[in-house]
Amino acid sequence: MSSTVPVQSSSTPGFVLKTKFVLSSSDAFQNYIEYVDREEAQSEVKLNPKMFETYQEYMVNPEKTSALFTEHANRLTESEKKSLKEMFKTDHENGSIMWQDVISFHNPWLEKQGIYDEKTKKSDEKKLMDVKRLAMKEMHKREGPEKSSTWSAAIHFNTDNIHIHVATVEPFPTRERGKRKPKTLDAMKGKVVNNLFIGS
Repeated sequence: MSSTVPVQSSSTPGFVLKTKFVLSSSDAFQNYIEYVDREEAQSEVKLNPKMFETYQEYMVNPEKTSALFTEHANRLTESEKKSLKEMFKTDHENGSIMWQDVISFHNPWLEKQGIYDEKTKKSDEKKLMDVKRLAMKEMHKREGPEKSSTWSAAIHFNTDNIHIHVATVEPFPTRERGKRKPKTLDAMKGKVVNNLFIGS
């Protein structure tokens, strides 16, 4: 069985949501664990392209990405990073699926919502983090792994469009099915739109 599957994609004015999953046998899983470890030394970070091998959007400059964030923390402490890495190792050893999401924003749309300033290149990272948390909560509600899964994410600025990478795993796998329902993707998009859109 292949360790990767085709990407699911859903777009709406302002952003595109892409999601896929990889099996524990995939190099992408191990490379994400290595990424968590290397994120502890931001000055040396250069991601292996296999981390999100489908999208070809990778961090090559530590100044162009946010720190890792999670459901409960905007910036992980060294202890939290270590715990996260150990969690992903456990997931890998236990045969968990890893779900990979990318939300790619249209920067002019973000600017209209007051989230991004083209002149200063500054963005409201806290707002983007909170919106992603809402989308993940909606996904968990519809797909079921809320109490058994963990996720981490980072906002990337190394392309023309701000985007958020997310990885979700289950320390003790409860499901073999990785593909998400189209209605789930629509609901996740709805959370983003409803919490960012301020009208024209």
